[in-house]
Amino acid sequence: MMVILVASLGLIPKEYGEAAEVFGATRWQRFIKVTPPMLKPTLQTALILRVILAFEVFAVVMALGGTQMPVLMSETFNWQFVLQDRGVAAAHAMVILAVSVLFTLVILRALRVPKGART
Repeated sequence: MMVILVASLGLIPKEYGEAAEVFGATRWQRFIKVTPPMLKPTLQTALILRVILAFEVFAVVMALGGTQMPVLMSETFNWQFVLQDRGVAAAHAMVILAVSVLFTLVILRALRVPKGART
């Protein structure tokens, strides 16, 4: 996520900061009023990717802690392969999907970007 944001910072045109400086904005005002609005599309994408990747910690947890460290995906795994109940495992998977979609919608709503600003 940091690589995406740092790359996005480098892509902000200098003209925006120069224009704010011409209009009398201080360095702090330029940072607050120019940089975050220009980073919104990139931040939106990076946060959505982070939400999706947050639910993929299952492999790392299983490799490091086995079944002693429960995470949401390990419960799905247990219902599917240990307890042999596909219905409950599918219900767990749907809950995981609903939570990730909900977080994605919250991020999209919070970081609303005008249509013309998307690249």
